[in-house]
Amino acid sequence: MSLLKSIIGATTAAVLLTTVTAAGSMFRLEVGSTAALGMDKKFKDSPKKVVVAVRAVVCDDLANVKISGTAEGVVNGKRESLPITLITIDRAEAVYAVGQQWPQDGTWLLHLKGSCTSPKADASTLVAVTNGTFVRDKSTVLVEPATRKQIDDALASLSRPRS
Repeated sequence: MSLLKSIIGATTAAVLLTTVTAAGSMFRLEVGSTAALGMDKKFKDSPKKVVVAVRAVVCDDLANVKISGTAEGVVNGKRESLPITLITIDRAEAVYAVGQQWPQDGTWLLHLKGSCTSPKADASTLVAVTNGTFVRDKSTVLVEPATRKQIDDALASLSRPRS
């Protein structure tokens, strides 16, 4: 009986380790400040405030990664969705930046969507934005496309009054 428990325990541990390792090796969109990517000086004279840098990772064909996005917001109790344009930093490395393209008022969440051709994969990152600054600990990197419910839930959690 203890041999069977040992085998089950070892199998469970191996499956968990594989799952955790696989998550780190899947196509995704990572976000950070422009300073973290060494790009802060590049935007010093930019007409738009650059809010966040985004880069695709774990794709064999980074030059052909497609990234698009929308700003999802609630302004005066009304839901809004605005397309955003990304600024190309390094197409070959799939590095982009997002400038402020939505109103200062309200609560905003950026929904960044990416697709990789090799291996074929789609992913999303939900970027929380407060006062024109991205909030890392309230942002979510997904290794699959975000659902409408995930977007709505993330936006709702940002809109709730803090106690």
